[in-house]
Amino acid sequence: MKLTSKDAFENAGLAVERKDVVGTEWREYAEERTRPASRALLRLSRLRRQRNTVVERYGEDVYDYVEANLHWEAYQLLGKLQPTLVLSRPRGGGTEGSTEP
Repeated sequence: MKLTSKDAFENAGLAVERKDVVGTEWREYAEERTRPASRALLRLSRLRRQRNTVVERYGEDVYDYVEANLHWEAYQLLGKLQPTLVLSRPRGGGTEGSTEP
């Protein structure tokens, strides 16, 4: 059985009050200003060109980790990942942990 993020919130005793799908907007904003996805793609290209050297020096696991990490920003910009903000509260409307009077 595959658990969803909704299941995870429920299992943690939380109720989702609001969910806002950000989409690609914040990544587009960053790309227009500091070009993080472009820089990540350049690094990915260079990493792949040096694959054998990197694997010999640091190992396959490190190479795989770095390669996957460099895909992250480009995937967000392309809409392959869907950044989402979730506002949650303890289930039952309780205020456990609240600092309000």
